[in-house]
Amino acid sequence: MVSTKKVLLSVMVLVLAAFACAYAGTPHPEEMGSQDCIECHVEATPDVYKQWEESAHGFTGVKCQVCHGDEVNFVKSPDNATCEGCHSKQIDNNMAPQARCASCHISHNFTVHKAHDYK
Repeated sequence: MVSTKKVLLSVMVLVLAAFACAYAGTPHPEEMGSQDCIECHVEATPDVYKQWEESAHGFTGVKCQVCHGDEVNFVKSPDNATCEGCHSKQIDNNMAPQARCASCHISHNFTVHKAHDYK
């Protein structure tokens, strides 16, 4: 007879595995190898690259992987929890906490800050 502890342990492992799969990112649509995102996106999506380059993230060197993950755990549209990692003060003072950050702050074009503040 299977002990109750083994059954509970098995159920717990299955629940944790399901949770991990549900919240894991998806693979990047292209194989990246050892490339940095910029190496491809400067030509593949030049408008997005230019927006990032001129944003607060670009000026301060915040690379794509910080928000979008890596090749294996890629997230096309990061959620507020990702932003909160660096911007907890802004999240705490958000006047629309139910809204996604990107609903007001245009992706890759963070216009809240002025370019001269970072140069």
